[in-house]
Amino acid sequence: MNFIKQIATKKTDNYTHNAFVRYGPGEFVKEEFIVKKIGKNIKIRGGFEWCNALLKFVASFCSGVVSVNGTIPTTRDVAPELKKLGVDFEEKRRYGKKGRKYEVNTTLPADTVRKLIDQLYDFYLMLDMKGGNYSVKMKKKETPKIGSLVEKFVSVVIPADHMKDVIDEFLFDCGISDFKSVVVRHTYKFEEILLDEKLAAKDPLEARLKAKRKGKIIRVIEVDGKEIKKEYLFEV
Repeated sequence: MNFIKQIATKKTDNYTHNAFVRYGPGEFVKEEFIVKKIGKNIKIRGGFEWCNALLKFVASFCSGVVSVNGTIPTTRDVAPELKKLGVDFEEKRRYGKKGRKYEVNTTLPADTVRKLIDQLYDFYLMLDMKGGNYSVKMKKKETPKIGSLVEKFVSVVIPADHMKDVIDEFLFDCGISDFKSVVVRHTYKFEEILLDEKLAAKDPLEARLKAKRKGKIIRVIEVDGKEIKKEYLFEV
């Protein structure tokens, strides 16, 4: 379940919290989330924050051997997890940013790809993936600057047979069973940062990462020219 649906259905968890760690107080207009049915395929495009959710979604349908190419940028050592999964990688420095990046260029069984995504879901997975008629492509292999917008950062192609799956996961509040073109525009309003003051005095970075964010998501969905507006409150 992606972080927007988690908030809408009030089933938030640590993943939902992590999706908003980069934000401070204020209003943020996000990149368009675009879904189109083109011939025998469905194409999905979204901003940076959709990378992991879309990777996980597409990987759930893959079978056989899957190619994986890209990076996992992080300040934590994830080499043990990659080695345990049998994933070949190269560890390199990140220019101008803290931490390291783990470059992956390999083919893996679909089950291993799913395990890789699940076990490293807390990290930014800048990974292209291709398996049969399913593909995920990242525009860049590094996290964008905080506050910058990168339209169509992640692009997905899957067979149109998965229309119901796409609606259930990403268009769950539209009341539709079919579509040709959908554009979703999200605005995040962070009204309050709930900081643990005692932790902040001892470890400001840890306090920032653990602080809850309280606010509202405004979700405007245009389905084949018809507009639907939804609002969801959150504290995650």
